Amino acid sequence: MKKMLPESKVEAIRKEGFLNRAVEAYRFFYPTVSNVSNFKALNDLGITENHDFIIQLTTPDLNVLTQNSDTPYCLGTGNTENGPVVIELPPGAIVGVADDINFKFITNMGLTGDEQGKGAKYLYLPPNYDGDIPEGYIVRKPSSYRFLICLRAMVHQASDYEKAFALLKEVKFYPLKEEKDKPASTFHDFSHRKAISTPYFVEGKFDYWEVIKWALDNDKTDPEYYQMYGLLKAIGLAPNKEFNPDPDKKALLIEAAEKADEMMFVNSFNTDDPAAITWPGKNWEWVVYGENNDFYEKTYLNLPVRERWFYQATLETHMMFMHKVGFGSVYMLGVKDKEGNYLDGGKNYTLKVPTPVPTSIFWSVTVYDMDTRSEIVTEQFMPALNSIKDTFEVDADGNTTLYFGPNPPEDESLPWIQTVPDANWFTYFRIYGPTEPAFDNSWQLDDFEEVK
Repeated sequence: MKKMLPESKVEAIRKEGFLNRAVEAYRFFYPTVSNVSNFKALNDLGITENHDFIIQLTTPDLNVLTQNSDTPYCLGTGNTENGPVVIELPPGAIVGVADDINFKFITNMGLTGDEQGKGAKYLYLPPNYDGDIPEGYIVRKPSSYRFLICLRAMVHQASDYEKAFALLKEVKFYPLKEEKDKPASTFHDFSHRKAISTPYFVEGKFDYWEVIKWALDNDKTDPEYYQMYGLLKAIGLAPNKEFNPDPDKKALLIEAAEKADEMMFVNSFNTDDPAAITWPGKNWEWVVYGENNDFYEKTYLNLPVRERWFYQATLETHMMFMHKVGFGSVYMLGVKDKEGNYLDGGKNYTLKVPTPVPTSIFWSVTVYDMDTRSEIVTEQFMPALNSIKDTFEVDADGNTTLYFGPNPPEDESLPWIQTVPDANWFTYFRIYGPTEPAFDNSWQLDDFEEVK
């Protein structure tokens, strides 16, 4: 029989309930915090929304979640609060995606878009827009005012980089009301500049909740998140309402942020879900996995997979995860060696890659710092190897051997990525334009082997 508890016990239970709601809210709204971090970073770097782009070949100087140095990026922010916005793409080998403020998918563009690389004008409308829609556009209706644009120009060989940058600079970005003038966009090259665009610096802190508050106050709420906004309201966060928790509540919010961040870290790099395993008996994992190789299952949202992806990376589009011959890409996570030990920046490893790698475009391997999930920063300043710019020797068994560790191999001409002692690292092995052996298990990566 239940009886009312002593007041001290009641208060303890209330605090536990508050803490639990805050932990779940932290985990669910991580993609929102991540994308708002991008908006704020681009604004701080002087990138004008609806007009400017950052254009870059990523280096370790750019602290961003798991970007890579394979092909150029072109990044910008749209805002439809004052009316529809146009993005005009030239014909050519560009792939792109637009995501809303919550990092929810809006559309693919370019080769993976409706126009299939033939060039097009995309019209982004404000939420609940009821005005005229002109003809000649591919129309998209984001659920938020703000959205992130990410475009990449595909590269097959090192000589293509200059043309790739030139192609991206043909993109135009402007409000619909300026259609007649079509002002040229400004491109800020950050290939050799330092920049930070990551949620890393608010993780586990009270600042994290203030980023969520900013999103609530400055953009539209998403009807699909109706129940989850209830979690936020229960811990004191609501649109255009004062957020000034008392010292006890603030301490609980900080504790919840710390706990939730630990949970997300473990979920990302130490999953116990067997569905993550790429090949039985090996330690490679799919970065994203599920019925459709993403987190949208038929009857539910796969929260652990969603959290895993956004804690490691950014952007949402099914084309990144589509397990279909010739389409999209395949991402595999390497976080452990053959013995099941986490990759240690103070140790040297080899990785045998069977050839030919099943790709119709190119393959790459990039090393990331497990703490920041950004490209590893070393004296070598080269965290990636790929088939675009690197040449690889093939041994008598048909394998290419790659080297990883704080020290180069004796033959310094061999392909090597430097790592940092006293730090864990992980890698993404990416295959672009995967062919059949990438899916039928006839091609498999070896595990990392420690050189002792």
